[in-house]
Amino acid sequence: MAGGCTVTSKICLVVVGLIFWGAAATLCFIGAWVYSTYSHFDEVTEASLTLVPASIIISGGIFMFIIGLLGCIAACKENKCLLAAFFSLILLVFLAEVVAATMGYVFRNDVRDVLDTGLKDAVNHYNETAEKNQIDYIQKELKCCGVHNASDWATSPGWGNTTMVPRSCCKNATNCSPSLKGTDIYDEGCLDLLKDKFLMNLVYIAAVTVAFAIIQILGLISACILLCRSRDVRYETLESAQRNGLRV
Repeated sequence: MAGGCTVTSKICLVVVGLIFWGAAATLCFIGAWVYSTYSHFDEVTEASLTLVPASIIISGGIFMFIIGLLGCIAACKENKCLLAAFFSLILLVFLAEVVAATMGYVFRNDVRDVLDTGLKDAVNHYNETAEKNQIDYIQKELKCCGVHNASDWATSPGWGNTTMVPRSCCKNATNCSPSLKGTDIYDEGCLDLLKDKFLMNLVYIAAVTVAFAIIQILGLISACILLCRSRDVRYETLESAQRNGLRV
């Protein structure tokens, strides 16, 4: 019974190690996707909204690859030091992912206010190259115009035109008259669309974190079983030697 439990735990730990390799690749891909997607938004929002949790996820992915290798070796050799190291590292990654998920949950209520401030600042400083590139990209990508609507451009000191909007507001870039009152521009503002995009990103991060946290808990349980069984086997060996009259 005890031997079967040990074998099952070893198999489970090896499987968990292999899953960790796949999980590491997935986590790194998710983190890289977040960085790639939001590289154009860094001037209009705080990086802490998505990039800090994404950094933690990528770091977790790198650690998970190392832990997966360590877990497979520890399971095959049943080495207590390796098992203890595996347990400690997986616990560290688990705590890091809890922090990432918590940050995503906490920041979800601050997204709109931060984006509102960032977008207004970018519109008001449109004549500066960085803000111009950022806001033009956002308006083209999200198919929106202004912060709340196109009328925000009429009061922008950085734009300086009360009757026209930037061409990035145009529905058709090749044939468009970017008039503030025209029908060729997007009606919806960028704030709500960008907020929804950020919140969806936080949902993705949280979902991935929870899924791999379950795998990590399974690895922790398996490591604990093997650690306990290693001590039991050593104790039984000494006890048998004493019964046989051997000096230990």
